[in-house]
Amino acid sequence: MPTVTAAPFPYTFPERGVALLVIDMQRDFLEPDGFGAALGNDVAPLAAIVPTVRRLLDACRACRLPIIHTKEAHRADLTDCPPAKRQRGTPALRIGDHGPMGRILIAGEPGNAIVPALTPWPGETVLEKPGKGAFYRTPLQELLTTMGITHLLVAGVTTEVCVQTTLREANDRGYECLLVEDATASYFPAFKQATLEMIRAQGGIVGWTAPAEQVLQALGQITPQEALAPIRCEHLLHAPALEVACRWEPFRDGIDISPLYGDQQVGPAAALLRYRPGASLPLHHHAGYEHVFVLAGSQTDHNGVYGAGTLVINPPGSRHRVVSTDGCLVLVIWEKPVIFETAAVTVPCL
Repeated sequence: MPTVTAAPFPYTFPERGVALLVIDMQRDFLEPDGFGAALGNDVAPLAAIVPTVRRLLDACRACRLPIIHTKEAHRADLTDCPPAKRQRGTPALRIGDHGPMGRILIAGEPGNAIVPALTPWPGETVLEKPGKGAFYRTPLQELLTTMGITHLLVAGVTTEVCVQTTLREANDRGYECLLVEDATASYFPAFKQATLEMIRAQGGIVGWTAPAEQVLQALGQITPQEALAPIRCEHLLHAPALEVACRWEPFRDGIDISPLYGDQQVGPAAALLRYRPGASLPLHHHAGYEHVFVLAGSQTDHNGVYGAGTLVINPPGSRHRVVSTDGCLVLVIWEKPVIFETAAVTVPCL
């Protein structure tokens, strides 16, 4: 297994049980017109780590590892932002106030976006969290469990607040975490240094720390999964005969299912899905491989449009929503559970 030269001792992780967690690299914290600056802070130390975080993202994408981004974000009505949080300090702007980049720390506002250099790719998870820790009021633990993740590589800001809170939450839940030292930052350098020391103290009471270069070397030991492209397969099954012969039951709005093989722990491991025109399958994750053979009609996800005769193979960790404009019939095989997400999760697709 890949091993990182880390403190307090080497950190070893499984190739298919590790994910990158990038915390709160959003404009409100990193840019001069954001909330961090409104609190009177110099944002330069945070902006300085962007190239290093980008190198980590590039390396993990090359290895096809799961990547999860978080944003500190609140509802427009602030019902998820208690006074104990909103009224702290004496900033020029408070959470929810109108600033140069829209309302401060409000979901969907320009300032709440992740900085352009680190924009999530389609298929990567983006969690909107109303608290400091990434596990609080988010589906993070459910996602990690479904994907079989046991180890986390962590980057982001700020070191002593949202990053440290998330690391402690993860440690309490049994995850083995490594914080990348030069891919995290604080408005107060002394606070960052103290946090690094606390994390690795007492034999790694919270986790490990290591420079990005050591982490990148370990990632270089991973053999990337092969890219999976759609495959054309003509005339293998006669769609009209299948549709008539099957027993159908409701699955989602506008979508019927005919289970072909079932596993009590997984749900249908193989099934036919029948989409009515305009029907869509909401945003979901795959813990294992998904094979989709389009028998009739067409369906669309963030990668494109797939017509009849196309076999699509989605690898573990893939994340998408599916729409069928004209209706379709598909054969699906799920290796592991499919998780349908809550409204708290967003991703730029479709």
